[in-house]
Amino acid sequence: MSGGDFPGYLAAASDWLAARTPDVIDAPALSGLLEDPLFADTLTRRRMMAAAKPDALAAFARAGAANREFLSWFLGTPQAMSLYLEGGTPQGGDHAAALGVLRDIVAADANARQGMHLRLALATALVHAKQHRAFGTSEPIDPVKRYLHFTRAQAAGELVPMFDDLSVWEYAKVVDSAASDDDLAWARAMLRTMRPELVREARFIAMVSEVQYTSANWGPPPHTFATVLNGGGKCGPRAWFGRMINQAFGVPVWGVKQPGHAAVGFLGNEGWKVKLGRGWEHSTWDGMNGKAFLEIVAARDHAADFSKSERLLWLADVLEPKERAAAVKTVATEILRKPGGPVTTHRLRPRKYPAPEAEDRPPAIPGVQHLLASDFTKSHQARVMPSFDRGKQVYFQKNSEGWAEYRFDIPAQETYGITIGHAVANGTCRVRIYVGDKRIGWMHLNNTKGLWGRTKEWDFVLPKTDTVRFVFPPQRGVAVKWIELKAKGNAPPTAEETEPGATPSGDEADPRGSGAEDGDA
Repeated sequence: MSGGDFPGYLAAASDWLAARTPDVIDAPALSGLLEDPLFADTLTRRRMMAAAKPDALAAFARAGAANREFLSWFLGTPQAMSLYLEGGTPQGGDHAAALGVLRDIVAADANARQGMHLRLALATALVHAKQHRAFGTSEPIDPVKRYLHFTRAQAAGELVPMFDDLSVWEYAKVVDSAASDDDLAWARAMLRTMRPELVREARFIAMVSEVQYTSANWGPPPHTFATVLNGGGKCGPRAWFGRMINQAFGVPVWGVKQPGHAAVGFLGNEGWKVKLGRGWEHSTWDGMNGKAFLEIVAARDHAADFSKSERLLWLADVLEPKERAAAVKTVATEILRKPGGPVTTHRLRPRKYPAPEAEDRPPAIPGVQHLLASDFTKSHQARVMPSFDRGKQVYFQKNSEGWAEYRFDIPAQETYGITIGHAVANGTCRVRIYVGDKRIGWMHLNNTKGLWGRTKEWDFVLPKTDTVRFVFPPQRGVAVKWIELKAKGNAPPTAEETEPGATPSGDEADPRGSGAEDGDA
C-alpha cells in the first residue's frame, strides 16, 4: 500500500497461486486448496485487484490518506472482498466509484464493516457506483443516505424479517429502488396507516389495486409515488408502484418487462415470482430473460457451492496452459450443476407485531360526541382491523358500497358539525349521511396521501334521532378512525345539496392520528 505497486502484487500473487495449484486437477485437490486460509485469502485479493485494475487502485490510493486507510482495511479483509466480488458487477463497471461509495459508507457508520450492515453497504456501493436520480425529481440519490435509510428502517422493525439475512446480490435488488428515500418512508407509513393488514400479512404488492387502471392524471410536476397512487396509470405506473412498495419494506425486486406490458418480479413467500403479468417465460429485464434469471437464483440458493465455484473460476484465470485452466472451470461448472451444500433460500414472511394499545379517547367536551369508527351498531362491508398506532380502524374497500350506523344522541332537530378522521390516497372519495331512509347530505374526504388526517367540519341539519348512517359509495378505498358530531344550535348548514363528481380540498393535519386487488405475498 505504501509503495502503491499494485501491478507488482498482482503479478506476484498470480505466480504464487499457480505454483501451488497441483498438476493433476480434480475436485478433492481443488477443495483442499480452497480450505487453506492463506491460499483462499490470496486468491480473493488477487481477484479483487484484477477486477478493479491495479492501475486504477493505485490512482485511488494516491488520491488521499482516507483512501489508503480504507483500502488497507478492505484489501486486508477477505470476507469483505469475497462478498463484494460475489455480489455482482458495479453499475457501469466502475470499481473505483464503487469503492469510493463504500469508503463513504464505512466512514459514516462503523457498523458497516461487518455482518448485515457490511452486506448492505457492499450492495449499495455496487448499485450506486453509477449515479441514479429518484423518480419525479432531478435530485440524485445519495448512496450513504440510501444505506442509512434502510439501516434505520431495519433497526425500527419496519422491514420484513428476511431483510436481516439477505445476500449482497439480494440487497442490491432492494437499494436500487427508483424511489426517493422520502417516498420509501412515506410508502411504509402509508401502508401501515391505510392498509395495516397488508403489512401484517406481508402482502405489500396488493396495494397496487389502489392505483387505478386508467390514463395517468398526475397534474403538474414534481411527482412522487403518492402522485401515482392518486392519479393512477396503466401497466407501467402500476408496475413501478408495485416494485417500490415491495422495496420499501426490504423485499428484493427484479423489474419485469413483457411484450407490450410491465410487471413485477419479487422474492415472495414461495421464492421469486412474477405478479401483475404473465410468467417468467415472457419476462425480461436489463437484457436478461426470466429463465436465465431463475438459473442464477438457483445457483445462488446454494451459497456455499456458489462461493466455491466462483473461487475456482478466479483460480482458472491465473493458470497456464489453457487446458489446465479449462479443467478447473469444468470442476466449477460441475459444482453448480450438482450442488451438494445446504440451501440458503430466503422467503417473504410476515413480521410478528404486538397488539396495539387501547385507543386514547379525547376528554369529554359539552356538545361534542366523539365515536371510534369501530363502535358502529350495524354495518355492511366495513372491515375492522387493528391499527398500528392505537386501537382499531375501519376499512371500506374499493369499488364496493359499504356503510356503518352509529348511535348518537340527537334530542331535537339541530345543526351539527361533522368531522371524520380518515385516510385516503386520492381526491375523489366521499361519504353520504343518512338518518333512516333520508339522505341528509354528503362530505368530501380530502386526500391525506394515505396518512391519518381529518376532514374540515361540515354542517348538517339533523332531525331528532339516535342513529346516523355513513355510506361510502363504490370508490377507492377509505380507512376511518373516528367520527365526531358537534352541536351548533340553529346555525344554517354549510353542506351543499348537490354532490359533485369530485371536490378536492386541502389536507389538514390530524392531532389524534399518528401524523405520519389483493394478491398473495
